[in-house]
Amino acid sequence: MAEDLQGLLNKIHTDGIQKAEEEKAAILADAKKEAAKIIAEAKTQAESDMEKAKAFAAAEQDKAVKAIQQAARDAVIALKADLLARLNAVARDCAGRAMTPELMGQIILEMAKAYGKNPSAEASIELLLPQKEQAEAEALLKSALLADLKAKPKINLTSEFGAGLQISFANDEVFFDFSDEALADILCKFVGPKLAAVIKG
Repeated sequence: MAEDLQGLLNKIHTDGIQKAEEEKAAILADAKKEAAKIIAEAKTQAESDMEKAKAFAAAEQDKAVKAIQQAARDAVIALKADLLARLNAVARDCAGRAMTPELMGQIILEMAKAYGKNPSAEASIELLLPQKEQAEAEALLKSALLADLKAKPKINLTSEFGAGLQISFANDEVFFDFSDEALADILCKFVGPKLAAVIKG
């Protein structure tokens, strides 16, 4: 009887140990699975974060490159505009100083002579002069035209341009523009593309 009791106790003890070992093994297996799952999720999250970081860095680099390129284009455009404005100012100044009353008289005489070769042309000349040229230019041009062409010019004054003149003949709708603005525009159209080519390299 005592032996049966001892055997029963031994069996209970053995079964308990075995069950505990099985539970321990199951807990360890579950813990390993959970750990593997956590590691896998962390690895996936890390890879995702890394890809996002790379994409963000690439986008920021692309933005920076585009911003630099735009700034360079803006600088070239501003430089070109500034140089053309300076060129226009210099051309206007040069044209204004070159268009002396004497030179304007020569231009008018040559054009009037050419215009006078037309048999139907009338010896009527209209001049548009800037107000500041009134005193010197008006007297000189009138006397020159009367002496050479027997034509009495009609002279009007304007504040639309600062130097030079505009000419029309015999009520002709076409007028010839020798104002400082027109001459500067011609010079800039000639020099401007070459200047732009130099800026662009």
